[in-house]
Amino acid sequence: METIDEQAVARTQEDLSSMDELRYLEQFEHLIIMLSGRFVNVASSDLDAEIDHALQAIGSFAEVERSYVFQFSADRTRFTNTHEWCAPGVEPMIDRLQDAPADQFHWALQHFLRGEALYVEDVEKLPPEAVDVKQELIIQGIRSLVNVPLVCDGSVMGFVGFDALRRPKVWTIKHQNLLKVVGEIIAGAIDRERKTAALSHQVLLEKLVADISTHFINIPILHLDDEISESIKRIGEFIGVDRSYVFRVSDDNTCISNTHEWCAEGIESYIDRLQELPVAEFGYSMQTLGRGEVFHVPDVAQLPSEADHERREFEREGIKTLVNVPIMARQRMIGFLGFDAVQAHKSWSEQDIRLLKLIGEIIANALDRKAIEERLQGSLNDKEVLLREIHHRVKNNMQIVNSLLFLQERAVHDRVDSVALDAFRHSRARIKAMAVIHDRLYRSSEFSSIDFEEYLKALVPELLDSYGIEGEIKIEIAAQDIRLGLDAAIPCALIINELITNSLKHAFMPGKPGKIELQMGRRPEGSLRVVVADNGVGMPASHDLSIAPKTLGLRLVTDLAKQLDGS
Repeated sequence: METIDEQAVARTQEDLSSMDELRYLEQFEHLIIMLSGRFVNVASSDLDAEIDHALQAIGSFAEVERSYVFQFSADRTRFTNTHEWCAPGVEPMIDRLQDAPADQFHWALQHFLRGEALYVEDVEKLPPEAVDVKQELIIQGIRSLVNVPLVCDGSVMGFVGFDALRRPKVWTIKHQNLLKVVGEIIAGAIDRERKTAALSHQVLLEKLVADISTHFINIPILHLDDEISESIKRIGEFIGVDRSYVFRVSDDNTCISNTHEWCAEGIESYIDRLQELPVAEFGYSMQTLGRGEVFHVPDVAQLPSEADHERREFEREGIKTLVNVPIMARQRMIGFLGFDAVQAHKSWSEQDIRLLKLIGEIIANALDRKAIEERLQGSLNDKEVLLREIHHRVKNNMQIVNSLLFLQERAVHDRVDSVALDAFRHSRARIKAMAVIHDRLYRSSEFSSIDFEEYLKALVPELLDSYGIEGEIKIEIAAQDIRLGLDAAIPCALIINELITNSLKHAFMPGKPGKIELQMGRRPEGSLRVVVADNGVGMPASHDLSIAPKTLGLRLVTDLAKQLDGS
């Protein structure tokens, strides 16, 4: 039995230990507050240095031998050691822990995805289901460790960790909670930097796409191949891939050939070996591209068994991740534009892929124009063919302008008011109204005039779709035997576009059914009468049509009617 004196000594030692722990926690909290202040408004260029400083400060204070940050890929299938601090004499591990598969450490990953800290007091006592983690920790000489997730806005983006190599270290729940605060501080800083970088990247990429589009307009056919090569080089360098290329499909759809290629420094070229490949051997990817869809492979090793041929070919070329976008002309896939990540896996945002599809459309139009001009060399006197192709090209160029306006509308959606967004939508509708005219002429056997009833039946669904109307508003069209020449068709189309748009926006209560009637007919003297009527709420009683309208849409209607000698 303990004597009274022995019991007193034991209580004194416990009190001293508690005091030491309180002082330790107080000093730890002070350190975290100091580090937090350093991360406030830290510049993007200084963020890496601040993370390294925080790892060193906490690692030294906690008397561990290694501290580090890992970040997950966007799809959380891979992770990379982005920052590391090691005590003197301790071997760094950062170089061997790059672009690693997350499923290799599934047991540990589940803790992070649940927002939990992972504390391993003794590596030797890890459970059987953590055998992969245990093997890796033993290789690194780790005795004990604690990892806390990097969480921002409820999303786990990685983890920060601290390794004890020389002797195991005890981390209490209070210690772990303080480390979670560190994780939140670092995660917040990384998230701010990512959002800033993503916005800058998006703006610059949109500018690059617009610049490339401008270069392709009216480029001489003799220079087209050089322009394609330069464009895929510029895109490849900007988005940070290792290889970019164009494949063309043979006219009989049996073979594909690599026609253009750019490779980053140190990346092997394959263009000479990728000629006249049988389409049948690439059925998995070609089916997707043939439907006009993007073929995106986040991890080549994970391709399904039905894509064995593609997987073997991609692995032979050293590809880890790839994106192929179809090059479509006249609803036929004539080739594809591709981007390979060879040195490391790469994540692609939806915005990036959308812009790459636009590049594919630009190249498709250029290649289509080349094919057209080559055919026209032997039939320069065939005006019908020439006019048809001109209308097709005008329509395609308008579609590109429409796509660029749509991208710009999305880019500024959260930064401008509804009036500005309406201006984008109206501009796109007007461009669409003109593009459909050229599309109808392209499809027609007669170029002197257009069947306006058929035109309106093609235009109206586009207008309903642009305003998200799925059936509550019906539009009845009566324009039988009305044909207009191009000079009258475009102004008339714009007038009808403005009047229908005005009804869709202002005439009907949200969610209520309604009807718009569109009538066109010839008067006895030959003039054209256009009526757009709806059963909506009507115009305000104070509205006087004889006074010059204030809105751009109604001003356009008035001016275009005068242009047609109408009223």
